[in-house]
Amino acid sequence: MTLLEISEILEQIKDIPGFDMGAAGAASVERLRRAYNGCGPERWPESIRDKLDDLTRMFAPSVLVHDFEFDCSDGSDEKMHDANERLHRNNKAIVSHYYPLFTWRMLRPSYRLQRTKVVALMVALNTFTCDALTAQAWKEASKNGEDC
Repeated sequence: MTLLEISEILEQIKDIPGFDMGAAGAASVERLRRAYNGCGPERWPESIRDKLDDLTRMFAPSVLVHDFEFDCSDGSDEKMHDANERLHRNNKAIVSHYYPLFTWRMLRPSYRLQRTKVVALMVALNTFTCDALTAQAWKEASKNGEDC
């Protein structure tokens, strides 16, 4: 990902109420670019991660923060839990911003369908960040992580 693309994600974050950057808020754009690998673990083929990135594009801001936190992993269960909880809260903030529940648009069936799809995607993304493989990746990342 280019510096420009990271900068665009950071601009997008400014518009999302309740979005929590955590420690990533103090990081440089270059540092965030180095940490960001998109959706999915690095050990997965790039072609699969590219497809996931396309599917989860609206959640790129929360994935960016999560990737930064993984890059700074200390291996502790507490920090991993905090990183995953921040991802979940940020994903909810994104959905609430782009697909609010209390809006006149809920009267349109097409909006309700699209919102349902986005919420289902969010739930899937949240679920896959809380499995045993994620914990293993967090521990592995601590061996290579940078101090943040």
